[in-house]
Amino acid sequence: MRLDWINKDLSLYYEIDEKEGKGVRPVWVQKNDIRVAEPRILRFSKSYGDTTSENMLIKGDNLLVLRSLVEMFKGKPDKEKVKCIYIDPPFNSGNAFKYYDDNLEHSEWLAMMRDRLYLLRKLLKRDGVIFVHIDYTELGYLKVLMDEIFGRKNYIAQINWQRVPEGRTLLGQGQADITVSSEYILLYAANKKQGLLNKDAKKYTEATDKVLQQYFLVLSTGNQKKPVKQFTDNQENIVELYEYATHTLESLPKKLLRENKNKYLKAFTKNFKNIVQSVGVQEESSFQQRILKSIKSKTKLYSAKYIVSKGKRKGLATEDFFLGGRKLLFAKNYCKLEDGKIYRETDMNDFWSSDEIQVTGTAEEGGVTFKRSKKPEALIKRILDLSTKEDDLVFDSFAGSGTTGAVAHKMGRRWIMVEIGKHAEELITPRMQRIVTGKDQSGISKGIGWRGGCGFKYYQLGESVIHEQDMNWKLKAEEMAEAIFLHFQYRPIKAEWLEKENMYLGRHQSARYHFALSFASREVKTITEDLYEKIVAGLDKEKFKHLTIFTNVAVAVPPDSFDKEKILVKKIPAAILREYNLL
Repeated sequence: MRLDWINKDLSLYYEIDEKEGKGVRPVWVQKNDIRVAEPRILRFSKSYGDTTSENMLIKGDNLLVLRSLVEMFKGKPDKEKVKCIYIDPPFNSGNAFKYYDDNLEHSEWLAMMRDRLYLLRKLLKRDGVIFVHIDYTELGYLKVLMDEIFGRKNYIAQINWQRVPEGRTLLGQGQADITVSSEYILLYAANKKQGLLNKDAKKYTEATDKVLQQYFLVLSTGNQKKPVKQFTDNQENIVELYEYATHTLESLPKKLLRENKNKYLKAFTKNFKNIVQSVGVQEESSFQQRILKSIKSKTKLYSAKYIVSKGKRKGLATEDFFLGGRKLLFAKNYCKLEDGKIYRETDMNDFWSSDEIQVTGTAEEGGVTFKRSKKPEALIKRILDLSTKEDDLVFDSFAGSGTTGAVAHKMGRRWIMVEIGKHAEELITPRMQRIVTGKDQSGISKGIGWRGGCGFKYYQLGESVIHEQDMNWKLKAEEMAEAIFLHFQYRPIKAEWLEKENMYLGRHQSARYHFALSFASREVKTITEDLYEKIVAGLDKEKFKHLTIFTNVAVAVPPDSFDKEKILVKKIPAAILREYNLL
């Protein structure tokens, strides 16, 4: 199945309202129109915190920033690419927001998303994943669009997030026949065959009274135990069975849970490490039945130590306890204690309830106001827990109030965020500064013990290198060179001896021994024999095989010294204009 829409073969170009910091007046253009297809330089503005940090906040049209980043990431090792993308694009719901208009025509929305998703896929590692947050308005169409771009075989899940509790509705849904309380997150892989998600990722919900009633026994094992038997399981793993000389098993009064829950919770948390529940042994488990047959006494406590041989916990050393023909399960293995509350652990599934991830308190997170569009830090934390580990690179091209970068930063992930609006400066930068200094103790900060650290760099998308079919002379010489290198897949490398001549050197991203020399001038540039020999001598140290000279002027080089086999001269801006059918 493929989507079709008006002007599917075209792209959308938005004129930018710099004062408001958003795109206005969309215009349909060819896909290779320079206004939507040109990679531009990212102009460094300021560093915050640790100046060696590679975290990036970029202000600019995310389509053009993505064009630039795709070129910058070409040739990079896979380990340096993006592990997780989370984006929360406009839902196309017809609502007006303070910082952007979420009111695009259907065909415009599809073209906008298609062009960006296509580029986002190019940034992912082989085992990378993308989460796209959406509501019901375009959900079905987005699913088909992502099937086209990422491949239907790489679909992983549609996560349903119950944004508001039962009995409440999302703003604006009060008069609907069936009120809406959920939003959705589509999860796709770059390549589903790769190991993608953290298999041990869990979700937690505050334990209900029913759960607390199940775990109400307090076990004390004593210190003396003796080995009873040793045997192997079906996978030839050794199982060691022990018998305890003494034990006690007391119960917390269930009546207290009904009459004074706070008092019950205090007793529960005080004994948390020893709280258990008694369950029947699985009849279908030949392994557990074999353990029971090895147990002689109905009144004594036994434990079996072994290595789990299959399932999600495969390879883990574990110890099971048995008493009176039943198994004892410890609450600490299935619950967690946090801020005096008990949370029940369950396997990850595709329904994330409002009890697990609440919107309450989100407005205060990060010290920034971003009504209705702001997502809880807890939501992003779960996504990053599920898909990343420390030092992985996280990317968000619809940064909004900066929640993705805020959570990634606190969790020790590297991050890149892109935002077109003025809130890149008004909201995100101040928020990230507070995180760097440790002043931000909202969101997930207290739960993970965040105290500050690391840093980030702030960039702005540069101007086009072309102006009215000529070089853009508003750019500095080194900026023009960097832009030219981006177009032709070279990376700038330091060559101070050339920079004195207003010439700049680049190395090809994938062809190791191919170099480029770039310079633009309003006067004829003469490369003297001495300078030419200096250039070649410098490149000889790099074992160069080929040099391309990008220049807008005639180059006077002594004919006897010019090696036509190794050196090619390309005229600019003509070489760039041809890329966009402007010549």
